[in-house]
Amino acid sequence: MVDAAASFDGNRVAANEVSGRSMRADQGRWAATASNGAGLADYIQFCASALFAPAQSASWVNNWAIVTGADMAVATLACDARPALSLALEVVRLGPFKLARFAGGRHANGNFAAADPRFLPDIDGTAIRAMFKAIAKERPDIDLISLERLLPNLDGVANPLAALPSFPSPNLALAVDLDGGFDALLSRASGKRKRKKHRSQTRKFEAVGTFRRIEASTREEVDRLLDAFLEMKEVRFAKMGIANVFGDRQVRDFFRALFTDALTEEKPSFLLHGLDVAGKLRAVTGSSR
Repeated sequence: MVDAAASFDGNRVAANEVSGRSMRADQGRWAATASNGAGLADYIQFCASALFAPAQSASWVNNWAIVTGADMAVATLACDARPALSLALEVVRLGPFKLARFAGGRHANGNFAAADPRFLPDIDGTAIRAMFKAIAKERPDIDLISLERLLPNLDGVANPLAALPSFPSPNLALAVDLDGGFDALLSRASGKRKRKKHRSQTRKFEAVGTFRRIEASTREEVDRLLDAFLEMKEVRFAKMGIANVFGDRQVRDFFRALFTDALTEEKPSFLLHGLDVAGKLRAVTGSSR
């Protein structure tokens, strides 16, 4: 539901006043630790000055942990006791196995772990594996750490987790409808055709009354837009014959808490927009920035 967007503010990171040193050259300054959900407080504090993707933000992780009651594990790589890289993972059961993954499961996309960018050039696969070993020591019940749907880079900074063996995740945002064949696809993708369709839609909106694009700025508006979004998704997925990924009550409550909490921010990091036509919501989008 939430797109991948930058969270990086260079001024915040500058406040750390630390310069990176090679982990290989100065092993004694580095340490990898892990904890259970109690480590979330330190993670939230780190996020105040870190680079991270939306689904690794303090708001996302904390709301997911609170609303769903997720079993959390937090691992941190630090230099001179200052965090350089931190993973906030939820532990779930998959068949006979326990899996540690980014909080939010399939809803967490474009993932980039919370990090101090100046340390990243010195963090390699060996350093990240040290974090995994710390998790294994703290949580020997975990069978697998699965870090999926990673961003290759964020704000020009390479994803440190890319140092591990990996393969590209499919980008569903690039999926297209091949109904009617490739010629029909090209026709639908035509800029001229899209502009014509937009004009046609605008005339239809005008015919039934006023229309406007709105942004949820109050708790009541969040409820209205999110309720409409969830209803639309339920109907659409049912027609497609696929499982509703928003069907779980805890998932719905999580997104409600996420978008509501964002209203307290001077510049909300998570937004709901709706297309209101004659008093009825016809489309709703959820996004991050």
